[in-house]
Amino acid sequence: MLNFKSLKSLPSAIALSLILLSSTGLLLGCRKESSQSSSNATATVKSTLQGKPRGLFLNTANLPTQEWSRIERYILNDPTVTGANIVIPWSLVDQGPGATSQYNWSYVYQQAKPWIEAGKTVNILLWGAAQRSQQEFNGKSITPEYVLKNTDTVSCQCKIGKGCEIDPPQTPVFWDEDYQDNYRKVVRAAIAEFGDQPWLGYFRFGIGVGAESYPGNGVTYAKNPCTKEWTKPSIGLSPELWQEHSLDFIDFLASIETEKTILVTINNYGKSYDIAREVAAHAAAQGFGIGTQGLTKNALNLYAQGKNCYADWCSLFKKYDATTVLEVQTAAQSNPAGRGRVGPLPPLLDFGLAKGVDIFELYQAEWFVANDPDHHLYQKYGASYREALKKAAEELR
Repeated sequence: MLNFKSLKSLPSAIALSLILLSSTGLLLGCRKESSQSSSNATATVKSTLQGKPRGLFLNTANLPTQEWSRIERYILNDPTVTGANIVIPWSLVDQGPGATSQYNWSYVYQQAKPWIEAGKTVNILLWGAAQRSQQEFNGKSITPEYVLKNTDTVSCQCKIGKGCEIDPPQTPVFWDEDYQDNYRKVVRAAIAEFGDQPWLGYFRFGIGVGAESYPGNGVTYAKNPCTKEWTKPSIGLSPELWQEHSLDFIDFLASIETEKTILVTINNYGKSYDIAREVAAHAAAQGFGIGTQGLTKNALNLYAQGKNCYADWCSLFKKYDATTVLEVQTAAQSNPAGRGRVGPLPPLLDFGLAKGVDIFELYQAEWFVANDPDHHLYQKYGASYREALKKAAEELR
């Protein structure tokens, strides 16, 4: 059963958002590009963001793929590390609607404890659905079973030209009424539970898979084999529907009172930047932060050529820098030798700082290269990584 607002209201709502942004001065006073002047610009331009989270954070610190023993030794007490992002798998905290107490948050407190004891900030990423099977905890669906039983789902996980998973997770149709009713309940409960915790930096909630804003890996691109599953009439994914779902969910988040920062991520829809721009405008108008998980070396190349970065984040960050918390995450761990789509970390940090980034969500490998003498790249690149991390951390304090 589908339930979403009429698309007729979109143009006026978007226009109103842009008017609000213009009238509050968000289009003025963007940070200068030179990293030398960025510290002074930060103090001047972002004075309205005092007390908001900033710094370098270990991304998804508690995923099953993370190496806790090495994190504890080489990352936990590193002074460049502001804190960590803890994933809340929905099914691990939801006991079901028939339970005496539906939500049990003990897992989250357990995962946050070492970071709190180390004096670090903890951010919460609530996942309603996994993107890939290896992201599931103990082979258990991140979406609760009672939700999946009453929600339309799609089971397809493919990469263009690289094959498909044999046994992919059941991905809920995110705009399904039953899914939204239950997911919004756990979102409200999470904010009520953690919204007054002094150690909490920000929330990031999934508009789609993970804590991001797309329905599945690559399914908005015509060549992805899963696209046929998502766009068939019984499911009905389209750019118009996804935009409406995204803006409606942002409106829901805005209805919840919290002093903590909420981050909303932006993504391309296929090759189009339109939805990313609308989501960014809507989120900024509501006072939310804006983020992207698509920082790669290609962003530097495109920007140098006067072209758009992924999801147009380079231009959007410049546009909303004045009073909006800005976050980036590398698309994958970096490669110090420059290979792969991400490339080396130091120029990415410099580029992000020049674009007004307040928050970097980084993979564990970045600090392993910098701090672990047994890492195969430590001898050659450890010093440059330590220097780059220290420089960025100091600028973001």
